[in-house]
Amino acid sequence: MNRVLSIPLVFLVVCSIGTALPGRASANNIPQLNGNILGWDAVNLTWSPVKGAIAYRVYRSTSMDNLTESLLITVNWSNYSKFNPGEAYLTGEIVEYNGSLWRAKHVTSSPPGDGDWERLGPIIPATNFVDDSLRGNTTYYYFIRPVFKGGKLGRPSNVLIVKTPPQPYRIVVYYISWGIYARAFSPYSIPFENVTHVLYAFLKPLPNGTVTWADPYADPMNFEALQRLKKKYPAVKILVSVGGWTLSKYFSDIAADPIKRENFAGSVVEILKKYGFDGVDIDWEYPGGGGMEGNHVRPDDGENFVLLLKTLRKALDNASTWKHYLLTVAAPADTTIASRVNWGEVSKIVDFIDVMTYDYAGPWLNVTYFNAPLYRDPSGPGLGSVNETISWYLKRVPSEKLVLGVPFYGRSFANVPPTNHGLYQPFNGTPSGTWGPAVETHGVMDYWDIAGRIASGKCTRYWSSASKVPWAYCRGVFITYDDPESIAIKVEYALNRTLGGVMVWEITADRKPKTESHPLLAAILRTLGEKPPAWIPDEHVLGVSRRVHVEVQRPTTASPPETSSGICGPGAVLLLALAVLPLTTRRR
Repeated sequence: MNRVLSIPLVFLVVCSIGTALPGRASANNIPQLNGNILGWDAVNLTWSPVKGAIAYRVYRSTSMDNLTESLLITVNWSNYSKFNPGEAYLTGEIVEYNGSLWRAKHVTSSPPGDGDWERLGPIIPATNFVDDSLRGNTTYYYFIRPVFKGGKLGRPSNVLIVKTPPQPYRIVVYYISWGIYARAFSPYSIPFENVTHVLYAFLKPLPNGTVTWADPYADPMNFEALQRLKKKYPAVKILVSVGGWTLSKYFSDIAADPIKRENFAGSVVEILKKYGFDGVDIDWEYPGGGGMEGNHVRPDDGENFVLLLKTLRKALDNASTWKHYLLTVAAPADTTIASRVNWGEVSKIVDFIDVMTYDYAGPWLNVTYFNAPLYRDPSGPGLGSVNETISWYLKRVPSEKLVLGVPFYGRSFANVPPTNHGLYQPFNGTPSGTWGPAVETHGVMDYWDIAGRIASGKCTRYWSSASKVPWAYCRGVFITYDDPESIAIKVEYALNRTLGGVMVWEITADRKPKTESHPLLAAILRTLGEKPPAWIPDEHVLGVSRRVHVEVQRPTTASPPETSSGICGPGAVLLLALAVLPLTTRRR
C-alpha cells in the first residue's frame, strides 16, 4: 500500500568563512547572504549591496572543500530591462541604456537622453539570483564576493547551506498555443501551482534547421505571459516543444545534415536564453514515417534522430556554466513506429521521455475502439493498449525516464449501431467535435464537453472492467475518453511501474470555458496525494516566514581560507533557520 510522507521543513544553515570577529561588520563593504526556498530544485539568493560593486560572483558547491574554486555565475546585470528601440514605455518605467538607469517621464518610445527620460544614475548590479538547476536531496554551499572596477574582489559573504528535499513526481502538461482563441485559455489559465513542467506546443522547424514561430500572433503574446509566469513560479519548468503532428515535415532533412543540426541546436539555445525558459521538447512525428502526409522521410531517420539529440544536448550543455537545460522527447505509442529508434541510446541523452499513450483509436479504424485503453480486452478487436506500449519501452529505457501520457480529450464516431452500447462496432464518419465540424476536428472532444453531455442525459456512460476506461453512447454516436476514475487508475499504474511521471495532452481540454475547474488534473493530484513544487502557501497559513533571515558575525580575512575544519572552519558562527516546504514524497 502506498503511503504519503510529508516533508515539513528544509534547513538553511548559514555560517561565516574564516575567523569570527567580535561585533558586526558594516553591510556596506561585506555582503550578507540570505536564502529563500522556492521549490525542491530552486533557491532565491539575496544579499545586501556593497558600495562601489560593479558585479557579484556567486560560488556554489556540494562540498566545502572546493567551494572557493566553484564559481557558479557572475551577476553583472541590473533588475531592469535594456531599452528596446520601437517599444512604447509607460510613465515611470525604468530601463538600462548606455550604462545608466533611466525613468520615463511619460509614455514614450524615444531613446533615453532627451526630455522624455530622467537619468537615475549608473547601472547598479542586481543583488539576487535564482538558482533553479539544483538536484533533489542534495546539500549545496553558497557564498558571494563583490567585484569592483579593474576586477578587484571584495571580502566574502557568509556561507549559505541549502539542503534540498527529494524530487517530487513529475506532472507534465502541454499547453497549446491556439488555446488563446476560441477556448479563451491563456497561459495565465494554466494551473501552475499544480504542475511541475509546462510544454509549449508548438514551434516550427524551418528547412534550414532554424526554429521559429508557428503562429506569429499568438506565440509572442504567449511567450511574454510565460516569462511573467516563470518569475512567479520559478520551480515550474517551462519548455518549448518543437514539431508536433502538423509541423514535423522538415525534421528528416534537418537530422540528416550536420550543418542543419547545428542550426537547429543554436536556434533552440537562442530562444531559451532570450526568454528565460528551461528546456526544449522534441516532438518529431515520426522518424521513418507514419505521421502527417507530406512529411519528408528517410530510411535512416532513426539513427539521425539520435544524432540530432546529441547535437542538441551538447549545445544545451555549452549554453550555460550553471544551468542545466532540459531536453525531452515525445515518443509514439505505436511500437512498430517506435522500433525505428534506439530508445536505450535516446534515454542516455534526454532528461525524460513522454510516451504518447493515446490515439489507439480514430477514424482510420473500421470499428469503434478505446482512445487509451490501459489493458487489452480479450473480447475486443485485438488492437493495442497502454500497458503493451509501456511494457515495450521498459525493456529498453529505465523506468524513471518514462513519463506516461494521459489524454484530456476523447474521440467520437458517427452512425454507430446500439449493439454492445456502440463498443467494437462499425461506424461511418465522425460527428462534429468540441471546437468545429467533423472535417476539421475529426470528432475530437474536450473532456469537459463529454462530461457535460453525460450530465445532461444526452449520453450514457459505460465502463470497461477489462480496459479500465469509460465510454459513452449517445444515439448513434460512440465516444471514447478518460475520466477521473480512469485517470486515477493510470496514475496508480505509473506509480506501480515506477515510471517517472505523468504527462497531459493537453491542459486546456480539462477546463470548461469561463470556469476554474480542472477535474482530471485534480484526479492526478488526489492519486499522488501531493502538491508539485510550485505550490507555496501564504505565510499566515504556515505560521512561519518562508524567507530565512539570519545574522552572523563576519570574517576577518579578505579571502576565504583554503582549508577549514568542521562545517565551516574555525571560529565560524552557526545559525539554523527553518522554512516550511509543503512537499510530500511517496514511499513505496
